[in-house]
Amino acid sequence: MPAKEKLEIVKVQDLGSEFLAKSSPPPSNAKTLAGKQAAKCVRTILIIDYMKVIILAGGQATRLPVSAKNIPKPLVKVAGQPILEHQLTWLKRHGLADVRFSLGYLNQKIIDYLKNRCEHVIEKEPLGTGGAIKLACQDLKEDFMVLNGDNLTDVDLTGFLRFHQKHPLANSLVGWHCQDARGWGLLKNRGIRILEFKEKPKRKCSGLINAGVYILSPEIFKPIKAKRFSVEYDVFPDLAKQKQLAVFPHQGRWLGINTEEDVKMANQLWSPQKGN
Repeated sequence: MPAKEKLEIVKVQDLGSEFLAKSSPPPSNAKTLAGKQAAKCVRTILIIDYMKVIILAGGQATRLPVSAKNIPKPLVKVAGQPILEHQLTWLKRHGLADVRFSLGYLNQKIIDYLKNRCEHVIEKEPLGTGGAIKLACQDLKEDFMVLNGDNLTDVDLTGFLRFHQKHPLANSLVGWHCQDARGWGLLKNRGIRILEFKEKPKRKCSGLINAGVYILSPEIFKPIKAKRFSVEYDVFPDLAKQKQLAVFPHQGRWLGINTEEDVKMANQLWSPQKGN
């Protein structure tokens, strides 16, 4: 049996956030409040206030030889700001300030850029998307959010959080309609329930794809003994079969940044003229 990866979390020294400073610990039953309308409202607010966000930022930008030369992909600039700064601003708009980065490749450059604004965990070796999440969430007891660190979007995170709070399934992800799903995870759904998750289908097809924004239960990683694995290949297909994965459709902007052409498109879509 492989040795359990030791979790080393570097905490922030001073978040400097009025939002967090004014918060107090949620009651022990904050996740189970239900019934009366007032209780439902309180529960929604508590989930939003206290949800941890993990940003996956450990991969190499192998297809960005110019934009990501000597820097990790989350520091690639789009409309004058690094991708990760766009993500942090977007999270802040929805009251999400408790952020933990999962780092790997050129991690010190991201650490230096953040200047103690967020927590971080460092992979000592590449763990895949699933292994990275498993490592970063080891100390978490409640549902948490995950973002791919190379995506830009304007998903309504407040709406997504409320969606997750209301439906009965254990896990949720955001879906976005794509004309060619071959480079992404294709979703087959009936209503909110995902029936099948197929990563990178070989044939060209359109449909809802995985937009790289999730709310997950830490319980799903406990049975997994592997240290290195993929959440897209090894976790989501099983959750779909178990009927424990819901989809929140997004109809706004979304872009996965993998190539130099994607960077050009991102600069157009997220330009100051677009209201960013």
